[in-house]
Amino acid sequence: MMWIRPFLLFLFMLIISVSKSQDIQSLLAKINAYHDSRPIEKIHLHLDKSRYTAGETIWFKAYEVVGIENMMSNLSKIAYVDLIDPKDRIISAIKIPLTSGLGVGDISLQDTLIEGTYRLRAYSNWMRNDSTAYFFNQNIEISNGRLDNVLTKSGLQGESYTVQLLDLNEKPLADANIRYNITKSDKSLKRGRVKTNADGKIDIPFRPDYGGAKLAIGFENKEQAPIEKIFKLPAVQTSQNSIQFFPEGGVLLSGTINKIAIKALQPNGMGIGATTYILTSKGDTAAVLASNALGMGATPIFITDGETFTAHTNFADGTGTENKLEGIQKSGYNIQVNNGNSAKLYAQVNLSADKQDKSDIYFVLQYLGRVYYVSKQSASKAELIFSLPKEQLPSGVLTISILNAQFQPVLERPIFIHNEEKILPLQAKLSTNTAAPRSKVSVALESGNAADSVRYAALSASVVNLNKTSTDSLNSPSILSSLLLSADLKGYIENPRYYFEEGRLNDIDNLLLTQGWRKIDWSGTLDSTKTDFLPEESISINGQARKLGRKAPAAGAKMTLISTQNFMDFIDTVANDQGEFVFDDLAFPDSIKFLITAKDEKGKNNIDINITPDSRPSIGINKNEASEKNNVNSLLLDELLQSKKYFAGLESQGLMEKSIAIEEVIVTAQRPKHKASESSANLNGPGNADQIISAEELETCPTLDMCLNGRLMGVTFRNGVPYTTRGGGPMQVVLDGMYIEGDQLSMITPMDVQSIEVLRNVNHTAIYGSFGGNGLLIITTKTGRDALRNYTPKGILTVQPKGFHLNKTFYKPVYEPSSETTLDQDFRTTIHWEPNLITNKEGKATFDFYTAEEAGQYLITIEGLDFDGRLVHKTLTLDVK
Repeated sequence: MMWIRPFLLFLFMLIISVSKSQDIQSLLAKINAYHDSRPIEKIHLHLDKSRYTAGETIWFKAYEVVGIENMMSNLSKIAYVDLIDPKDRIISAIKIPLTSGLGVGDISLQDTLIEGTYRLRAYSNWMRNDSTAYFFNQNIEISNGRLDNVLTKSGLQGESYTVQLLDLNEKPLADANIRYNITKSDKSLKRGRVKTNADGKIDIPFRPDYGGAKLAIGFENKEQAPIEKIFKLPAVQTSQNSIQFFPEGGVLLSGTINKIAIKALQPNGMGIGATTYILTSKGDTAAVLASNALGMGATPIFITDGETFTAHTNFADGTGTENKLEGIQKSGYNIQVNNGNSAKLYAQVNLSADKQDKSDIYFVLQYLGRVYYVSKQSASKAELIFSLPKEQLPSGVLTISILNAQFQPVLERPIFIHNEEKILPLQAKLSTNTAAPRSKVSVALESGNAADSVRYAALSASVVNLNKTSTDSLNSPSILSSLLLSADLKGYIENPRYYFEEGRLNDIDNLLLTQGWRKIDWSGTLDSTKTDFLPEESISINGQARKLGRKAPAAGAKMTLISTQNFMDFIDTVANDQGEFVFDDLAFPDSIKFLITAKDEKGKNNIDINITPDSRPSIGINKNEASEKNNVNSLLLDELLQSKKYFAGLESQGLMEKSIAIEEVIVTAQRPKHKASESSANLNGPGNADQIISAEELETCPTLDMCLNGRLMGVTFRNGVPYTTRGGGPMQVVLDGMYIEGDQLSMITPMDVQSIEVLRNVNHTAIYGSFGGNGLLIITTKTGRDALRNYTPKGILTVQPKGFHLNKTFYKPVYEPSSETTLDQDFRTTIHWEPNLITNKEGKATFDFYTAEEAGQYLITIEGLDFDGRLVHKTLTLDVK
């Protein structure tokens, strides 16, 4: 029986081993389920260029993908694109449909735009479940030579912030009356009025709390047009260069080798080259870190027990600083990753003596729960080595998670995998490398290679004249930097394209050592069912029907959605037990109005209709604020002058309206009597009615129904309700576009009414469909709001939800003998925009364009992806002589 004891011991150890194996498998299954239920959508916008001027159009192609494999997304069918101005206001918000993750759009830049740094952001509703830091965000500079025509020079001089105003000939705007306001976090810190001196300058005393605030000034230019300028004030509290230290994995562990990274920053948040010497307490050099031009670098360092270190940093501008190396620990773990081998990834985990307890240590390589590799070792020695092949790993940011025996992360480290097989091969050939002005150029494309089973790819192409627009090429994102890097990192990335130049993998690694990244929260529940925002298949309108004047739901209410453009076009639905209803599977253009009607189970309209308002992500702080610029008109003066020349040519040909500054006009003529209000909601157009009653005729009326009784031709009143003399039911009353009941006329104050239009004949009522069967009274108030306080609409509501953006057509001149699409003066900057290129099964596609009349070097940029998620960014140049 003595053999039983060792057998039982073996059986016990086997059960423990199997139990642990099951535990790690359960954890991996849980995080994989989390990943599968929360797929990550990412979006990139390919723009025609990166700098614009008022009067131009931003042309873009949207690429939305899923996961680190960057497969075209079929999850969301709608994308949102916002243009945010220097005052942090959304000045353009458009909604575009997506097909397999692809969509196109455009944003017209109005003449009244403030010059400055704008930001373009794009996202889907599903992406709102994560931080807005992972939305597409790009800064673009927009100048204004249409109405503005004022240059500025600004900066901190001594104890004042100085602004100089100049015209386009750089002559000062002297004696200009300036209004200014300094704001920070929506709070006004200082406002006042000053006048420019003979040099066109103003000096505003600067206080420390103004750091990071925004200065807004308002004045009139020489053409007496109202102008506003915005300046981002410097953050004076960090007036010197700074250095930050980042241990690999977050821990400096004594008694072993560590890797430490630095990030050197200027006061404006931009990187600066630096060299750091780390000295021991005896003054010996323990390590030297030389950064790249963006201020980042890393080096190994051995930390002896009990040793202290001082870092001496010399910046590229000649300044320096000294820092103590803090946070050295005697107990814990650290990690060193070797990602330089093209075939394998190596990692070494170091353990302090007290952590070498023979417990299990797990090495997990994953992307937000999608596990690619797991390995286990016993914590029985000071150094644990892990390695894995890279061949099957996707390109992008992955996370190494080192878990203890309780499956809690003790270290995490982001890494970047570059797999050349995940980049789409693309050949592009020009019909000529040198072209004459106003001549045709063809571009032949071939995606993939002969070994690919599928060679279809979705691409977009832009052509710009580099002699007419400066390119901020490194600081502008590409599809590679957006989807492989920026979409998974927090914070500002300076010059994102820099990291995708040849031989920059070490620079990417230094970036990841100094940057926050997107990762799962191991301490959370990893609940795969809880989401606040759902993917959108289509436009929907939803809300709640309540019993009139009460909060109680109107269960079972019959709801109807009717388009005001076609009253025969309607959709019915029924409210649920909570009174909630939804109209989905909708697709309509922007600016369409709808009517929603409600009837209870008895067919009565004693129902309040409440529409769920659209929510919008908060604007928040610009993650790219370090690259925001002041004085954009001055910075882009050459481009501004070139655009004025181009616009003048379009105006002379009738292809563009002239910019008109509205001046104050004194009106002496009286408004003609019986004229309908210009803000009338009459669908036929203001004044297109059988009879019009003006405000002057209502001045002595006690109540509106009493005043109208006997004044309206073909209309009679019964108990205060209007009816046509032709018989039938009561007339429909429309108040400021809101459909109300006829018995509510008495609630409207006559003094608030601007005009009343009577629609009786079929030529005026037909557009209203069934609502016009008995005629209508269109009432427009003087303010559009006063009358709304005095009535409650019953069972009917007018809504104008956000619809899909209607795209413009990019103008493409053709210079052939029979062509009618030509420009008399062709001074284009964006020569061509081709957003919908699809290669065929052989991977081939072509496009062509005509050069402008000015010589210069053209930059052709092609971006896109194929059906396997392989990305491509390619540029070509063409000389026009």
